[in-house]
Amino acid sequence: MSDVATLGPQIGQLLRLAHQRAARTFAEALAPLEIDGRLFGVLSAIARLGPATQAQLVTALDTDKSAMLRTVDDLEQRGFVERQPVPGDRRARIIALTDRGRQCLGAAEEIARSAAASMFGSLSTDELIALRDTLARFVDRDPPPAAE
Repeated sequence: MSDVATLGPQIGQLLRLAHQRAARTFAEALAPLEIDGRLFGVLSAIARLGPATQAQLVTALDTDKSAMLRTVDDLEQRGFVERQPVPGDRRARIIALTDRGRQCLGAAEEIARSAAASMFGSLSTDELIALRDTLARFVDRDPPPAAE
């Protein structure tokens, strides 16, 4: 039996458990802001991309259109984003952060750093880099540049 056949299911189970732990820890940490990881992810994407269409956000976050529509609706109801018309296209809308959205994202990023320190504090920098790079390869993405 190959190593993949033996280790693959164990790794899959560990990834599932790791995801559950990280999601639970992050959700608990974000609760005071009344947002969750889903909303944080979209706020972060808009901050990174700049104002974007829902289609651009769907592609960037590898999600489906209906889920993105609900998420943007939630963010808009909270006053974190606003839909703006796209010049030359009456149907399209750009999703942009509001001042309130930027403030929430800033607080959420601080929380994310603290939660990450709590979850990954037992790993060395080399182990964290190896984990990040391995997961990036697994999801078929280039690893982010090393922090300076």
